[in-house]
Amino acid sequence: MLYSDEPGAARKYRHIVACRSEDGTFYEVRIFESDALQRDPDFKAETYGAEYYIHPTSESADKDADDERNRSLAAGWQLQALPGN
Repeated sequence: MLYSDEPGAARKYRHIVACRSEDGTFYEVRIFESDALQRDPDFKAETYGAEYYIHPTSESADKDADDERNRSLAAGWQLQALPGN
């Protein structure tokens, strides 16, 4: 979970989630932005601009999510600490 505090704008959150597909046949990385924290790991991001990437293994999905987090941090997003983590 990342966030952005742009001057004059409300806080935006960038969610990057690596998970198994609903039918369990592949892994995916879901990336979306919202105005609110979304802590439900089963949340289906069907908003405009949501991105989905399919991977054959959990390792490749995790690496893709890590790479996307690093690109987001380089672009100015900041890590959001979540309670309990």
